[in-house]
Amino acid sequence: MRRVVDDEHVDQLVSAARDHWGDSAGDAGCVVAEAFDEDVRVVVRTVMVAKAVCGLLSARLVVLTDPRWRPLAEAFGAAADLGPPDALVTSRMDRCVRTDIPVVHVHGTGALRAYALFPGQSPGSFGEDLPGRVAEFFDQWVWPNRETIAPSAERTAWRAKEGYQVRTDTERRQLRLYGCSRLRLDAGRPTITVFGHMPGRDTELFEETERYAAADESANWLFLDRLRSGALSANILWSMTDVAVTFGGSDLPAFGVPVVQAGWSEGAACGATHVVRTPEELRYRLGEAVATHGKGETILGPEQRERARLWLWLRRCAADVPTQILPRWELGPDYPRALTVALRHAERDGDPLFDAVRRMWERREPVLTRFDFQDLTRTTLTPARSAR
Repeated sequence: MRRVVDDEHVDQLVSAARDHWGDSAGDAGCVVAEAFDEDVRVVVRTVMVAKAVCGLLSARLVVLTDPRWRPLAEAFGAAADLGPPDALVTSRMDRCVRTDIPVVHVHGTGALRAYALFPGQSPGSFGEDLPGRVAEFFDQWVWPNRETIAPSAERTAWRAKEGYQVRTDTERRQLRLYGCSRLRLDAGRPTITVFGHMPGRDTELFEETERYAAADESANWLFLDRLRSGALSANILWSMTDVAVTFGGSDLPAFGVPVVQAGWSEGAACGATHVVRTPEELRYRLGEAVATHGKGETILGPEQRERARLWLWLRRCAADVPTQILPRWELGPDYPRALTVALRHAERDGDPLFDAVRRMWERREPVLTRFDFQDLTRTTLTPARSAR
């Protein structure tokens, strides 16, 4: 991840943090912030969430980080000693980490996003148990309120299209024909697009996908990692893809493209994708997808698409907490200066960051949210006007 801060801005950040955020919340325990990253946006998000947890537990802050960020960590009040931790706040997605203590994983992008697991909720690791806990939250609070959420979910989906501007089925068919012709594919066959495999992860399922594709002659198989970068626009790629195979989460079902998911994601159990965990399950789903789409039908059901839109809304809107302290990720090179100003002027006890962390912690919820889902009557979910 590229740096967005130079040494001069580091000094300014250290000064602002020391002057306004350097005090300790107490010494009743220890909260460890694990922030090994060269990007200051990741480091500061992790430390600020950890400080919020320290306030709830009256605990001291310990920051594990690279030497470059040690002065910044100390300016935020980090102690030098590492006692037995009462909680871990980390920017690393280590799926194997145990949950004997509360674990909070802080995400990049957006305003502020985080997921959490607490002791006693499940016996496995963070990676094994988080998707199920997120799905429980989704089914308890999001799905029953889908009619209320729908207008906001549509707006979120519209903003998340990432350059996909196809509005009608006719436009999609035309672009599909053009894309197939350009790549010399048979437009009469369904096109299965394989997205985003990370070397070293889900290797068995990826290799099984390759074997299945090599043996199958009834579909077009498009492996994106073998195409020249930028060879296809989002309009063409999404229009060509009848079924996607992914090795992580995907928003494609929200836009009408079914996904066979052969990898991990926080929302894997929310019902938006066809999740497979074994080569046998993968072969079955691929065979079903090829056969169904070969007949002009789809493996994406109406409820599945609706769940995909609601999950997209939860992840990009409801679980993205706006805060005056932390500037939006997308500020890029302007982030350090905006952060310095915010640290000097934000209200320490009135920022939504602290209320969101407190609510997640006290209710032992798996996701940080900007809304109180137990009292949506006090929340405006419907946009005042369309963004179209």
